[in-house]
Amino acid sequence: MGTLTPARPAAGAGGVAPRTRWVSSPEGGRAARPVWRWRELGLVLIVLVPLLSGTVLLSAVWGRSLADPRFWPLYGFSALLPLCHFVLLARRFRGSQVLLPLVGSLAGIGLLLITRLAPTLSARQLIWALSGCVVMLAVAVGPWETRLLERYKYTYAAAGIALVALTLVFGIDPNGSGMRLWLGTPALSFQPSEILKVLLVVFFAGYLVDKRELLKAKQLHWGPLRLPPLPYLAPLLAMWGLSLLLLIWQRDLGAALLFFGVFLIMLYVAVGRAWYVLAGVALFLAGGAICYLFFAHVRLRVELWLNPWVDPLGRSYQIAQALYAAGSGGLWGVGLGQGYPLYVPAVYTDFPFMALAEEGGLASALALLLLYALLVGCGLQIALRARLPFDRLLATGLTAVLGLQTLVIVGGNLKVIPLTGVTLPFVSYGGSSLLANFLIVGILLRLSHEEAARPLALPAASP
Repeated sequence: MGTLTPARPAAGAGGVAPRTRWVSSPEGGRAARPVWRWRELGLVLIVLVPLLSGTVLLSAVWGRSLADPRFWPLYGFSALLPLCHFVLLARRFRGSQVLLPLVGSLAGIGLLLITRLAPTLSARQLIWALSGCVVMLAVAVGPWETRLLERYKYTYAAAGIALVALTLVFGIDPNGSGMRLWLGTPALSFQPSEILKVLLVVFFAGYLVDKRELLKAKQLHWGPLRLPPLPYLAPLLAMWGLSLLLLIWQRDLGAALLFFGVFLIMLYVAVGRAWYVLAGVALFLAGGAICYLFFAHVRLRVELWLNPWVDPLGRSYQIAQALYAAGSGGLWGVGLGQGYPLYVPAVYTDFPFMALAEEGGLASALALLLLYALLVGCGLQIALRARLPFDRLLATGLTAVLGLQTLVIVGGNLKVIPLTGVTLPFVSYGGSSLLANFLIVGILLRLSHEEAARPLALPAASP
């Protein structure tokens, strides 16, 4: 994408030149000036303070030297964040200066918690974080434009669904959870549904931009209700329904709930009809009732949600221990390394929020939620500033993925909704989720950069 330079004003009638206009040019101009990202650098340095302070605190609690190898991943991540900043600086990146520090703070908290809960896994999590940062930077500053996503929307959606379908035949279960949701080998595997959530958002955004006016104008009237034109919704519903069918068949209920919520949000933003959302919620409740009747694992999760004390030493042991952990934290927590979060099975993947609530207290839990709120707000700000409809919908959908995923897992941890199998973005242990979330942030950064470098509407020359 070319930089911007002022066009030479041509004399109009009476010898009066029109106002200066910004036009695209291969080199030079406004975008060629150095872009000093001082705000981003300052925020990155602030992010490192709690990360390194937590390292010192763990060293004191464990009675180990700061040179102990289990702390090396934390030092590596502390160097990785400034390196990402300098890469953006060197590429004269003009996008958001807040996204990188927010994501870095969340990923840093996650790595600190994993070092506390499962030190043997922290080095692997650092490798995934490094890979995610490479993906994020490549997407943010690479030689491409987001309009390519709109052009090949059907291809991306078909590729994502094909990947998820492959797990029906070649899927593996490296964690012994009883669900074959991964592709690869036990030593190196990834979860296709994490990539599918990004690809489906791209498809939804592209398709809704193409058919938005038709969905608004051509409606079927059924008494007082106005129904959407089904022929235009058919491809959208087919892609969405097929993905949900595959996920429900694989018992990946968390991803199915996430896709459903993102679909409704993007449909409402594109069309502006609250009736569509109400109809979608009604369909969700009906589908949930059907799943409750026909799927034993859905009934079990609902029963444990309604009464986690029905079998606290058996089926509901995990959620019961998680509630005990959060309740013992109080306002300020028992202190990093001083609690007993390891009594909760799979705490570093399913319940890192509860581990933080125990050792950091309600204050730390609320601070973490505030970081997620700022991340969602930053994504929505990018969407509001976008001038192209596809960019607006894409930024909204990707932000909705991060926000809904956070709500689903935190709500499940706190027993507000039944527990599902999604991860806490950037905080939970897991390579597939981390890579997909960094990919989302890379696209948001790219959208903000393109919007900052895009020329304003050219005014007409003075008569």
